[in-house]
Formats: sequence, structure tokens, C-alpha cells
Amino acid sequence: MSESVSPVLGDEPRPVLVLGLGNPLYGDDGLGAAVVERLQVEELPPEVEVLDGGTAGLGLLDVISGRQLVVVVDAAEIGRPAGTMMRFTLDEAILPAEQAPLSPHQLGLAEVLALAERLEMAPAKVVIWALQPAYLGWKQALSPEVEESLPGLVAAVLEEIGTTLSKEETMAEKKEAAKKILVVDDDPDTVEVIRMTLESADYDVISAPNGEAGLKRVVEDKPDLIILDVMMDTTTAGFQFSLTLRSTEPDSPYADYHHIPIMMLTAIHTTTPLRFGPDNDYLPVDDFVEKPISPEGLLEKVAKLLEA
Repeated sequence: MSESVSPVLGDEPRPVLVLGLGNPLYGDDGLGAAVVERLQVEELPPEVEVLDGGTAGLGLLDVISGRQLVVVVDAAEIGRPAGTMMRFTLDEAILPAEQAPLSPHQLGLAEVLALAERLEMAPAKVVIWALQPAYLGWKQALSPEVEESLPGLVAAVLEEIGTTLSKEETMAEKKEAAKKILVVDDDPDTVEVIRMTLESADYDVISAPNGEAGLKRVVEDKPDLIILDVMMDTTTAGFQFSLTLRSTEPDSPYADYHHIPIMMLTAIHTTTPLRFGPDNDYLPVDDFVEKPISPEGLLEKVAKLLEA
């Protein structure tokens, strides 16, 4: 197996791996190595690593671990004219046990990926670009049909890489632009329901289990909105949080965060005879909402507070 041809990005594996499989001494089975060789002269993004994986095996386990995308290139029997290329996901390429795999290398790769899955090391996505060979035998050269198809196959792999990286950049930009909402609540189930509701509308959700942790996250994460419970580690934790965050003391460490709107979302009115509402002196929040609230109602109130 050859060394990476891309610069190392620290100690983390590069998100995208192009893995050429096959034996260059066995005719068209050298396709994977030939594609790797051609990619070596391309100016690839630093997120991409290119490796000659030989004839696969357990040695690939560490190589594929932690990748966002693994693009496998292999000569394979796809029942098409020599030189024809096709794109498969791994599930499409590895057939049931009673049928033969497209390529013996893919059988080995499937075993490696199954082990990676059990060890929680599997890549997020695997794509196989397969090309129909014309000749498999002891010969250190590709057939004319496969040689002629090489430029198109390299272009397809490059497009696969570009599409993946473009999607990742778009998702990162979208997340960066998303409004960040801090949920301060000690009930994990409540937090998860709120998270799922807000994330369905593309909000970025963070959480804290109590007021002290919540204030710390305000400073660290600078949320655009806070959803706050009343009773957490103490029965008045939510009150104390809002009073601390909105303190008018000149030396308050939270003076830069007074503007963050606070929605108090609580079941206190249904569990106690007490009645509360927004109050600049005693409960400085922007909205007081009783649980339970529908997902639609929550999203409507969140949108209104963020627009204010």
C-alpha cells in the first residue's frame, strides 16, 4: 500500500479517501493503482487522501476509520462491455451470500467495513466506482478498452470528491448562519423534544442542565435566544438565572449579554398554586410560556422573539 499523496491535516484523518484496489500485475485488475497514479498529478484539496489499497484486507481498517467519504475504485464484473464504468453504493455492490460479489476485493472490503461498524470506526459513506475489465491475467498492463476509459473514470472520481466537499461546505455555512438557542433545563427528555423541534427548523441548539452551567454557556457560546426552566437544581433556579443575566450592576460579568431574549418555558403553574409572569424587577424575561406547548407554538414564539 502506497503512502498518502496529500498533506497531513494534523493527526486527524482527512475527510475524503480515494482507495484504489487491485493488483497491477494482473491485467485490468491494476485499474485501482492506475487511477491512484493519475490522481497523484492532480491538485487535490487538502481534505482528500489518495491511497493504493492493493487487494484489500484487514490492514484497511485503520485507513478507512473516521472518514466522511471513502471512494473505492476497482475493476469489477458488471456484465457490461469492457471499459464501461458504473457507480455503486456498498450495499448495491455487495450481493447476498448466495450470489457472487462484483469483485473479490469488494468481499474483503465488506468484511473490513462490517468489522469497522462493530468497532464504531466505519466511514459515514462508501461509494464504489467499478469498471468492466477486458482481460484479467498475468500481464503488467491495462487493456486498450480500460486504458481508454481511464480519463473518464478519473473525472468521475474528481466530481464525486467535489460534490461531497461542496455539500460539507454548504452545511458548515448553513450551521454557522443558523440562530443559536440555549435550552437551560434539567429534564433530558424535555431538552431532547425541544432540540428536535428547533433543529427541524434549522436552529442550532445547545443545552445546560442548571443555571450555573447555563450562565457559563452564555459567555462561551453567545446564544441568540435562551429557553429557560424555573425549577431545576433548586425551585427558583430559573428566577436566579434571569436576575443574574439581567443584572444592572456595573461590574456584572454578564453586562454584554443583557440583550439576549429569554423565554421561560415551565410547568410551574400546573404543579403549584403560584402565578408568575414577566416582570422587570423580579422575573426579567421576555416571554413566559406554560408547558406543554405544541411544536408549532414553540416555533412561532421563538421566531417572534428572534425578530424582536
